[in-house]
Amino acid sequence: MELLRDIARASRLIQHVEEWRELVIVQADKLDADASRVNLGVAAGMSPSKLYRILERHGRPKNRTPLTRLEILESAITAEGGEWDPARVIRTLESYGFETDDKGARALLRDLNRDRSLERKPGVGGRAIYLIPGAGREWLHVLDPKLDTVDEGPSTSARVSKLASEDTGSGRWWLGRKLKNMRAGDRLWIYFAAPEKKIAAMAEVCSEPYPAPAGSAKPYLVKAALHAKATEALQRDPVRLEAMANQHPQGCVGLADEDLALLLKHVAF
Repeated sequence: MELLRDIARASRLIQHVEEWRELVIVQADKLDADASRVNLGVAAGMSPSKLYRILERHGRPKNRTPLTRLEILESAITAEGGEWDPARVIRTLESYGFETDDKGARALLRDLNRDRSLERKPGVGGRAIYLIPGAGREWLHVLDPKLDTVDEGPSTSARVSKLASEDTGSGRWWLGRKLKNMRAGDRLWIYFAAPEKKIAAMAEVCSEPYPAPAGSAKPYLVKAALHAKATEALQRDPVRLEAMANQHPQGCVGLADEDLALLLKHVAF
């Protein structure tokens, strides 16, 4: 009987100590909102999941920071000059009290890439690099007058120039594949594959790519409006293939930095 009483007393003492520890943990979390919950869990000798259960029981949300995950990442990326990778994301998220692992970080990055908050680019050793998308992208859009049409008409340099001068608004431009990073505000630099190989027009993208009607020659379309001033300048002084960094233009691809610098000189932006 004496042993049973001792066990009961010890159990009550342990229970009181546990309750006291919970209150201290919650108070510490309230008083030092900038402290790492990782360190708090280490000091309490408990796993992150158990720590979060205790805090949530006392009305302390798992995400106690006013920043969202996206805002945390944006802030960190901007500070680092634009580059980010999963291992560093893990450290950042954990410092804000998120329970994550490498798989979780990759999933988060993929989600942010899908909603276009971040842009994925190839990195060293196959590891992805994630960037905050810039204000606008530059695309080299190849037209073959023998194969392609613009607004249901021939895609010759002369006709495109005429359309630009008429200010007909946004037209439909064909795409052979869906360019998920293309969005309104980007620019299409129009390369004519025949009879002369040259960039001689520019259009401003007005929509994201969207599926073409069934049976179309190409699977996607994008709305873009010809830029009259730039097209006029490029008609007078086109950038010919021999001057371009991209010596094998095809389809619609990102414009090389060297070609953009050359084009901007020709249009005097």
